[in-house]
Amino acid sequence: MIYIISTGSKGNAVIYDTILVDCGVPFSKIKPYLSKIELVLLTHEHGDHFNLKTIKKLAFEKPTLRFGCGEFLSDKLIGIRSVDIYAAGKIYNYGKFKISPVILYHDVKNFGYRIFINEKKIFHSTDTAHLKGITAKNYDVYALEANYDEGNVENVINEKISRGEYAHQIASIHSHLSLQQAQDFILNNAGETYEFIRLHESEEF
Repeated sequence: MIYIISTGSKGNAVIYDTILVDCGVPFSKIKPYLSKIELVLLTHEHGDHFNLKTIKKLAFEKPTLRFGCGEFLSDKLIGIRSVDIYAAGKIYNYGKFKISPVILYHDVKNFGYRIFINEKKIFHSTDTAHLKGITAKNYDVYALEANYDEGNVENVINEKISRGEYAHQIASIHSHLSLQQAQDFILNNAGETYEFIRLHESEEF
């Protein structure tokens, strides 16, 4: 089961069977799935991915729930029980599934995740300027950020500037993955059969 609770600048939370990746939404959105979730993988500190109020509520409502993150988030989880601190590139075996963190390239420290569950290989990556030096050969699922269209982003920026509006895309092109970058990554890594899940898409493209 793959379920996208939310993805984009308003909040991110994606479930892969019993694993929740990102927790940037209100508790009410995750509550219907809480009984099935065994592990919450946290990527980085931005509020649309990391809602501390929701994280604390999850930990309170389900004491057996485990959380996983890089050391760079550990100080934000003080008081939360069952926190596993990961190192990039290592494989962590939970019995039913395995996970391995991947360093991504955002404006804050950030992890993507390789998830091995139900005989499927999943690569989850969002909020990264690029995927250079990273491979995910013959995975079953590529859940990748496709934030903007390279062919149209300059037009959007110029139109906003002409109207005197703030163009957040100026920063986005240096810290987020484009649709074309995601497609190139898949072209260079995927086998004959795979699923492409587009994450963190902008409503303007």
